[in-house]
Amino acid sequence: MNNQPILDTIDPELVQRYATRKEEIENGSWASPGIIAALAIGSVPIALAALAKDAQGQGTLPTAIKNVLDFALALEIFENEFYKAVLGTSASAAQNAAFAPVRALAAAVPGAVNTIQQIQKHEAAHVATLLATGATNVFGLTEASFDFTGNRSAAGGGPFAKATTDLPFLLEVAQGAEDTGVRAYKGQAGNLMSSSAVLEAALRIHSVEARHASRIRRMRRAAAGAGATVRYSGTVRGGDAAAAGATDLGANAAAVTAAFNRIYGAGANSTTAPSESNVTHAGVNVSTLSGANFGVDAATEAFDEPLDRADVVAIVQPFFIPTIS
Repeated sequence: MNNQPILDTIDPELVQRYATRKEEIENGSWASPGIIAALAIGSVPIALAALAKDAQGQGTLPTAIKNVLDFALALEIFENEFYKAVLGTSASAAQNAAFAPVRALAAAVPGAVNTIQQIQKHEAAHVATLLATGATNVFGLTEASFDFTGNRSAAGGGPFAKATTDLPFLLEVAQGAEDTGVRAYKGQAGNLMSSSAVLEAALRIHSVEARHASRIRRMRRAAAGAGATVRYSGTVRGGDAAAAGATDLGANAAAVTAAFNRIYGAGANSTTAPSESNVTHAGVNVSTLSGANFGVDAATEAFDEPLDRADVVAIVQPFFIPTIS
């Protein structure tokens, strides 16, 4: 990838046009809420992407980029609504009530609620960022669009219902959701290469999702009775359900295991997405590199493997009541 500073990759005349438009907005000209949000966030890539869209007119994003942003927005809305339900701040009373038991358990763990609150704020910011960068809520998602038990039903009752009553299991599910986001953003990065601003905005979100996954792992490790399978370093070791460090999966263990296999395996719908157990990169088996102190565990921890869109849909569709594609 070109390491040239992002502003240096853009035509000076376009930069001037965006700067002029920014000045107009600051002096009181009308701007969409998305543009205002992008400028308020203060990120150069995000604001620049939003101003580019605004200055050049609506609908100017290339179709491939727009499709990526729309899908990413759906995932961020899902994560945002999930954490809001856990915290009891969803606009859906039913979602809030469903998570009341596990919310009480989290309140008894020092720092747990504060951490979840911070992650939720990040997810809300990601939603605002993607909207400002040009994404559209093409699936019409609201707080009522999700079944966080994985049954695609407003009544719930899916294999992940245990997340509403069991804190360690909730954190396993949250880790899986964050790891899915990490792999999904990496899988779509190539489709954003034609826009440096949009690519950098997406990769900034990608890095935050990775930090969420790391933090959740540390919370799991710190919990009383945490097993050796829980990773403390924030990395993913191995593939399939074993990579989740998942334990005590409840009455629906087979379905939960299959879901984790999709998250950390090679993907249910792809022959190209590598499993997280992959040790070969650029044609080299890095676990055998002489003098690098690499073994299989270190090699699998060193890389987050990409997921393609079909794989991500297979992972998240059980939690979306509307059909996504």
